[in-house]
Amino acid sequence: MKRLLLLTSLLSCLLLVAAQVGAALEYAFVPPPTAATTGPQNTLDLVAGLTASLGGVLGLLLAVLAGVLGLVVAAQRRQFGWLWAIAVAGGLVVVGFGLAAFVLLGVGRNPFHPLVLGILVPLTTLAYGATGGGSAQHARALT
Repeated sequence: MKRLLLLTSLLSCLLLVAAQVGAALEYAFVPPPTAATTGPQNTLDLVAGLTASLGGVLGLLLAVLAGVLGLVVAAQRRQFGWLWAIAVAGGLVVVGFGLAAFVLLGVGRNPFHPLVLGILVPLTTLAYGATGGGSAQHARALT
């Protein structure tokens, strides 16, 4: 279960970083749309847009999965510090999404992908999985 948590967290982080790179490339190299444009203006526009959108959506879904897996693993091992850390990270992401709705989405074009804020949860679960979160002997001693 811990290996699945590590894999899910790492893949989520990579997808969310790819989404941010796609959004930044689109902002930097693609001219703003006009009334005459109805689709992608060039290949870079298409690739950057797909990278940003698919990376953001899939990364956020995997971030939610990593958060749930992290909560389950931490609860099973009775590591309440990590349980609270993952829950607080999830709460900060929700607050961040609320703020991003007013700040980032109110601007016409920006180089930031709003779903990248969800990277806080898989980073927390990645830290939990990578540090070992305590030994299995310690977890058994608590039961």
